[in-house]
Amino acid sequence: MRTTHHWYLPLENHEAWLRDWITSGTLDGVTHHDPGTWKNHVIGQCKSWLDGGLQPRAMTRDLDWGVDVPPEIPGSEGKKLYVWMDAPIGYISATRKWAETHGRNWETRWKDPETALIHFIGKDNIVFHCSIFPAILKAHGGFNLPVNVPANQFMNLEGNKISTSRNWAVWVDEFVRDFPGLQDSLRYNMIRNMPEQRDSEFTWKNFQRHTIVNW
Repeated sequence: MRTTHHWYLPLENHEAWLRDWITSGTLDGVTHHDPGTWKNHVIGQCKSWLDGGLQPRAMTRDLDWGVDVPPEIPGSEGKKLYVWMDAPIGYISATRKWAETHGRNWETRWKDPETALIHFIGKDNIVFHCSIFPAILKAHGGFNLPVNVPANQFMNLEGNKISTSRNWAVWVDEFVRDFPGLQDSLRYNMIRNMPEQRDSEFTWKNFQRHTIVNW
C-alpha cells in the first residue's frame, strides 16, 4: 500500500443536465433528441447510475504505459490518462488528422448543428459514451453531443464470452483464408445473430445450419 494522488472528473456537477438530456432529450431547455428512439437497456442503464447519484471519477492512473498527463502540470510525473477519458477524445483527434490530409474542415463533423453524432458501441461502453464523454464535450463547449447511442448487447462464442486476449474469437483473416468464398455467409450469420436487445451466441453448428454452399 502507498499514498498517491489522482485527478478526478466531477461528474456530480453534471448530473442534472445529464438526466434531462438522457431521459427527456432536452439540453439547456431545448429539444436535442427523441429518447423514445433510444434502446430501453441504454436508457435503463443510464438511469440506474443517475438514480444512484453520479460520483467523481478518476481520470488518471499510475501506470508505466499509456498517454502521459501533460508534464507542465505539477505532480504529473508518472501519471497516465485514463483510457476512457483519452480514447473518445481520440475520435476528434482522428477527425482533425483526416481533415488536415484531405483539405476538409473537421469542425463541421463535431460542431455543426446539422451534424448528428451517433455512437455504435457495446453495452459495456455505455457509461463512457453517455456520461463521461458528453460531460467533457459540454464542459469544453461548442461540441455536438450524441443524438443516439444504439449499444448492442454481447455476442458470445460457443457458450463463452469472446476474448481476443485468450484467443477465443473468430479471426476474420483466418476465416477468409480457411473458408474462401464464404464471407457473405459470415456476414449473414452475424446480422442474423446481432445482439440488438439481448445477448446472442455464435456457434459453428448454427453457422453450418444457416449457410448454403455451392461447391
